[in-house]
Amino acid sequence: MVAQLISVVQDGCIAIDATGQDGIYVAGAGKSILKDYRSTLLFFGAGGVSLGIVGNAVTYFMLIYYNQVLHLPAYLVSVSLAVALVFDAISDPLVGMISDRTRSRFGRRHPYLYFSLVPLPLLYLMLWNPPAWALTTDTLGFVYLTVVLIAFRTVLTCFDIPSNAMIPELTRNYDRRTSFMSARISTAWVAGVSFTILMYAYFLAPTADQPDGALNRTGYQLASYLGAFLIFFSVLASALGTRKHIPLLREPRASNSMTLKNALATIREIFASKPFRAIMAYALVLRSSDGLIAALWIYLMTFFWLVDTDQLALLSVMNLIGSFGVMFLLPRISRLADKRTIALVSTSAAIITGCVPIALRLAGWLPDHLVWPVLMVSAAIDTFFWVVLASLLASMLADIVEDVQSSGGLRHEGAVISAQTFVGKLSTAAGTWLAGIMLTVIAFPDSGSVADVSEQARFDLALGYLSILLVTLSVCLFFLFRYTLDRAQHQQNLAVLGEV
Repeated sequence: MVAQLISVVQDGCIAIDATGQDGIYVAGAGKSILKDYRSTLLFFGAGGVSLGIVGNAVTYFMLIYYNQVLHLPAYLVSVSLAVALVFDAISDPLVGMISDRTRSRFGRRHPYLYFSLVPLPLLYLMLWNPPAWALTTDTLGFVYLTVVLIAFRTVLTCFDIPSNAMIPELTRNYDRRTSFMSARISTAWVAGVSFTILMYAYFLAPTADQPDGALNRTGYQLASYLGAFLIFFSVLASALGTRKHIPLLREPRASNSMTLKNALATIREIFASKPFRAIMAYALVLRSSDGLIAALWIYLMTFFWLVDTDQLALLSVMNLIGSFGVMFLLPRISRLADKRTIALVSTSAAIITGCVPIALRLAGWLPDHLVWPVLMVSAAIDTFFWVVLASLLASMLADIVEDVQSSGGLRHEGAVISAQTFVGKLSTAAGTWLAGIMLTVIAFPDSGSVADVSEQARFDLALGYLSILLVTLSVCLFFLFRYTLDRAQHQQNLAVLGEV
């Protein structure tokens, strides 16, 4: 009966023919059917809400909250964030390999999604609402923050890695994998930017009691309850919305114990793939560049472009527009060309939108009256291309699963997907470190006042930012050219595995 199915689109549900180009794997059948595609896409994408809220909260607000509001020394907060990030990076491949070996009536991935459902929002609340005893000394504050952060990030990994590892199981189709990852990542960006705008516009708005809104402790704590609520329902929607596909996902391969020998064997199998090595090198440089941008963006906007807080809010709205654009356009664009081609174009475009305005301003060729329009337009376009790159990177990694398997290896969905997050977290930290080094090298002042920063310091800041961004993205192009897993090669891998 499966062989008699033909491609149809009806009421938003898609059934795909027996060629296996799309679909949800039927355990043991070697064929695939994609059921309720749009609803599955929606529920899978909903998981991005939790990732976006967590990412923006920790990146933009955690340091200032614990340092300026709760009065924990900045260096202790930074060390705590760094230690938690290291633990987080290590836990990614461990959770990925463990989930690959899991056998249960709930499948390989969903037990971890259910496990994270309650602890994740509770730990999020604990981060923003520390008990009074934890703030009595700097040592207690540091220990509390570090322990809760490690626990929180570990539970987040138990949701993020197994959830993303479902993609190679849900569909083998080259283009639909991009649609799934675009839905997840663009939703994360939209949720994160929206929550940031809400923080500034409502929760951290100046009041009579607290004229400096960014130091409003009550605002952070109220926002934490909304964040925890959204995180809970994001994880719940993603878990329940994909639950119906558990019986149709691949049966787990024969389980072997999680020993150091087996873990190293898994790593060797994955790294034997030339496309994997190329895309990991690309990810390493790209995410380092991303870390640099995240750390220096506020410096560049405040001290070089002289943007005020109201204008920053408007730029965030343009970021939101760019994120929405990916959600609707990338699935269509991905059908027109191979992923590498789109990534090459997007990386080149990111060089233009990120570097050209700065270069023109440094050269004196961008007049004052054009600065704001250029910043507004580039904010939307630049965000669009960065979200495209993040989505494509995740989708390209999903294709690595069959590339490794076709070379005589086993399927390692969790391990392959976790490799990107492992590299991403460490390289993002490296990018942040690089930003600090750059500020030190150019002797950028820490006066805290825009008026106290000299023209030369502003020039050096912009030139350093421009130089590092141009070099890192150019290196990204080099590694992309070494990635050879295109649509035709993916189809060949499926043919070797008997899945076409």
